[in-house]
Amino acid sequence: MHEIPSKFEDEISQFPEHSYGVTRVSVLLEDGKRINDVFVAWGRLIVRVGTSEAISFNPEKIIEVRYQ
Repeated sequence: MHEIPSKFEDEISQFPEHSYGVTRVSVLLEDGKRINDVFVAWGRLIVRVGTSEAISFNPEKIIEVRYQ
């Protein structure tokens, strides 16, 4: 599993849960690409993107998170 940069943990923890400690967010990367359906457990662990457990981006490149 990959971790969200720690600077976003408090923000994500404030969003409503999708289910059982997991929050569904979208992330904006440095290159301008937005990725939807990013499922984050306990405000820090990316557990899946969409229906895939493969993470196709570098979490360190995240510049913004939004509740989805």
